[in-house]
Amino acid sequence: MFNNWGKSGPIKEDKNSYHLLVYHCLDVAAVGTLLLEKDKLLAKRITKLTGLNKEETQSLIPLLLTLHDLGKFSERFQNLKPDLLKELRHHESNRAYILRHDSMGFFIWSSIWKRLWDENCLNLNNLDYDIYDWDLAIEPLIKAVAGHHGKPPEYEIHGVPVNCKELFTEEDTEIAYIFVKSVLQLFSGIDFNAAIRDDDSGDPFENLILKFKKSSWLLAGLTVLCDWIGSNNNYFKYVSEPMSLEEYWNKHALKSAKEALYDSGVLPSTVSLNTGMEVLFPNIKPPSPLQLHVSSCPIEKIPQLFIIEEATGNGKTEASLTLAHRLMSVGLANGIFIALPTMATSNAMYERLVRTYRKFFQDNSDPSLMLAHSSNYLSDEFRTSIGFREVEEIKQYSRIGTTEDETISAQCSKWIADSRKKALLADVGVGTIDQAIMAVLPTYHQSLRILGLTRSVLIVDEVHAYDSYMNTLLCKLLELHASLGGSAILLSATIPAKLRQRLADSFCKGLGVACGSLKETAYPLLTHVSEMDAKEIQIDTREGTGRTIYVEFFNEQASVEEKIVNTSKEGKCVCWIRNTVDDAVDAYEKLVNILGEEKVDLFHARFVMGERLEIENRVLKIFGKESNESTRKGKILISTQVIEQSLDLDFDYMISDLAPIDLLIQRVGRLQRHSKHGSQRVPIFGIFAPELTESPQENWYADFFPKAAFVYPNHGKLWLTARLLAEKGQFTVPEDLRFLIEDVFGEHSIEKVAPNLRIWENKAEGESRAKIDAANLNSLNFQEEYKRTPAQWVDDLITPTRLGEETVLFRLAKWDGKHLTPFFKDERYSWELSQVSVRKSEIKKARNYEKTLEVEVKKALDSMPDKGKWSILVPMLPAGNNEWAGVAVNEYNHEVQVCYKQKMGLSIEK
Repeated sequence: MFNNWGKSGPIKEDKNSYHLLVYHCLDVAAVGTLLLEKDKLLAKRITKLTGLNKEETQSLIPLLLTLHDLGKFSERFQNLKPDLLKELRHHESNRAYILRHDSMGFFIWSSIWKRLWDENCLNLNNLDYDIYDWDLAIEPLIKAVAGHHGKPPEYEIHGVPVNCKELFTEEDTEIAYIFVKSVLQLFSGIDFNAAIRDDDSGDPFENLILKFKKSSWLLAGLTVLCDWIGSNNNYFKYVSEPMSLEEYWNKHALKSAKEALYDSGVLPSTVSLNTGMEVLFPNIKPPSPLQLHVSSCPIEKIPQLFIIEEATGNGKTEASLTLAHRLMSVGLANGIFIALPTMATSNAMYERLVRTYRKFFQDNSDPSLMLAHSSNYLSDEFRTSIGFREVEEIKQYSRIGTTEDETISAQCSKWIADSRKKALLADVGVGTIDQAIMAVLPTYHQSLRILGLTRSVLIVDEVHAYDSYMNTLLCKLLELHASLGGSAILLSATIPAKLRQRLADSFCKGLGVACGSLKETAYPLLTHVSEMDAKEIQIDTREGTGRTIYVEFFNEQASVEEKIVNTSKEGKCVCWIRNTVDDAVDAYEKLVNILGEEKVDLFHARFVMGERLEIENRVLKIFGKESNESTRKGKILISTQVIEQSLDLDFDYMISDLAPIDLLIQRVGRLQRHSKHGSQRVPIFGIFAPELTESPQENWYADFFPKAAFVYPNHGKLWLTARLLAEKGQFTVPEDLRFLIEDVFGEHSIEKVAPNLRIWENKAEGESRAKIDAANLNSLNFQEEYKRTPAQWVDDLITPTRLGEETVLFRLAKWDGKHLTPFFKDERYSWELSQVSVRKSEIKKARNYEKTLEVEVKKALDSMPDKGKWSILVPMLPAGNNEWAGVAVNEYNHEVQVCYKQKMGLSIEK
């Protein structure tokens, strides 16, 4: 048992160049033991899931964690270090490492299990269930700990089913058996029989199997976490001298685990019991009716879902945070994870939380705040807050200390910041919805995301912003979250009644109860769902925030341009939201020709990342809440949907291309948002749309907006939107919002669509159903245990969090004939800030270059932190007047011309 290495550094004469396998297994178990001691909520969740009592759970989990590396007892693994194999086992081997040790651990268990049963080591032989019954019950737990490298165990080698006898020698199996039997003696106190005796509902053994299956998902994440921490050589020093397992456990493992756990930053901070708006947001006076309600409404100590529907700009975010903190204060969560639609909205939320999140915790705590998306390291706010300047430094396992002058700086464990997979383990996390949704998809380390979410209140903002694919995955996530004891808060200004019902039903399904019918049509509205009941609570509107929006239509682009020019000359700031980048660029060029570049700005997603961030900051400065008369006067912003959500902008006049009613309502939220910029302004919202007719032709929208026709395929609902707003000529916020949404998206709205446009609705409905089917197919089945299936967890299969045309990262480099340099200059992240996302159909790969340039391209790729693995590098030549030109290859292997203009971004000539 002591003749097997588990971890090893460079082979030296030093006897301590390796760590015995049995000790590493105990290291990981010690981390889990102390984590459950310190994290009362997590311990409670696991105890409830398994059906065991607290003491039995605290024996079972360490035992299971010690089994995670059973596969390393294989001679095939030990032979990865032939010198160590010979030194420890005193023989050589020609056996190759053909299956990873995590999967091998699952297969050796079957041999060990039979001997444990025959010798009644687990005291299971005295009930009416045989070895096969108990194997069925315990196997999900073994799969969970065996899959500690982020995926369930594999069952095949190159398509051939695994033969256990090929993986292990008789010596391997004997050693592993002795180890498991020794560990059983160390962690005595497990009585599976109790879980059956204490269950008086239905078939107790069948219930035990179901409990262990559900537990396996959380156990898999716990094992990943404990293995990461327990593998840190800075704390768990290599020990190669044999001693009893009990001695190592008490003198080494527990002591090292205590220090490693604290420094890892995963232990929960102590929640403050002082709750309410006055505590968290004292500067908001007076709080809105919604904010007052969530500060005092009853909070049960059971999982619950809140759905908040309130107009844009009326304090939903602060209300949700107050509500989440109250849930934390009664022991339902350790922290919060806020999921948003985009990286830009995540960045904005992160910056807001930096100033607030410490109030959720007691003064003597050092809570962590994490920004979770693929480009978080490009956020100056985030890098500054966690105290590192180089992205490589994130990989260090160290705790950041506070200094006296760090009054509002967000403190975060660098260890947590090392990976987006660990972001959900922070006390407070902010990120894109993708980071949470990956918990229900067969993605690498998804179980770790489940573990993090289980400890947090899940807040999902802008729920209306997702398509049927993502909404289906969100429903799966809510179901899972509820089943594991989690609570959630969903926010939206505009959510159709049928979607609200679907979200509530999904949460209740996770609770194992029926939701009942939601019928309330009041607005604003708070829906409160738990296993007890579903309440629909009408919320009063904040005094002075109700307003009437006047609508005017334009059917010619020249009329829009004239309106914008005249409004600008009156000293008012204007925004025109266009539905495509090409249309936005076209409008920008025409208005610049009339007013000049100093008056007009352009914002869309086809700028390189560095310039996009600069434009976002500039737009916030000119049109944001803190802007002043001198910065705003007469300025014009031409934008796409990038400003639609969560950016606090305020325009005197807005116009939008015709879009679905829910998105127009979102856009209206940026019209005269703050009274400080003029309380007497009359809010007028312009809509650029094809001429309205009662009998539109089939291509009514497509002929007018040929490029946007594919962005919003529900042309019938677009026609309903235009007809409704044209008939009314105005609408009142918030009173009319529910009516507007239901009139367009209600159950019987299809009956109101003009006959010629129903073909578009039928086609869109078919695509929506296909997306739902895809989401159901891609998502994991949590009724089963943590395991691979023929269609999932396939190594070369990428399971997307969003459907749509595939995109690639396109990195631009300037070519001066001798050297390639990043398009955007930055001290740290030049290449990352020089990239832009494009559709793969437009650019599939780089072209072949002549020899000199090919050498420079290779040098440039080698200089990138990721070696250019996930991107396409295209050299760009100067084309005059801040323009650059290059050549790439599209999906048809045809060369395409690529142009980049500093003021207008990237364009591709087909």
